[in-house]
Amino acid sequence: MKLDVSKFGLAFGIVYAAIFFLYGILAALFGWGGAMAEMIGSFYVGFGPSLGGAVIGALWGFVVGFVFFALAAWIYNRLVG
Repeated sequence: MKLDVSKFGLAFGIVYAAIFFLYGILAALFGWGGAMAEMIGSFYVGFGPSLGGAVIGALWGFVVGFVFFALAAWIYNRLVG
């Protein structure tokens, strides 16, 4: 069974975007994982424990999730034949 590369990437891009957004919002509202959010912000420019940082993190999450999982689906399809 082959995977649809664009749909697979889109699905995981949305999941990663939601995770990054929720993580940034929870860190901003409740302080949960604020230090960790700041550390992640050193890798993903603009991400941080704030509303703006959560939106930027969601964009980063979508791009990273889409690219890596679309690439994984493409590799899987090549291996399956």
